[in-house]
Amino acid sequence: MLDEKEKEERRQHFYRATERAKKVLNHGDKIGLTKCPGTKRTITFECWDGNWIVSKSGVDDYSAYSIYSVNGKTMSFRDE
Repeated sequence: MLDEKEKEERRQHFYRATERAKKVLNHGDKIGLTKCPGTKRTITFECWDGNWIVSKSGVDDYSAYSIYSVNGKTMSFRDE
């Protein structure tokens, strides 16, 4: 189990990934991402709902942290 410091580090990593993605993603982009429990999906980016990605179908629980490709090109917004 994570302690409070580790939880905060993960939250900050999530926010940094989100800020990077917000500078890159555009309406209509095809995003490859991993969804719990590790299922790979491709969605069409619609917009942002706070820090969550909204797909064309209206689902708004995708994280920039889980992205592995944009428009078929390998891409990650995580810290290196």
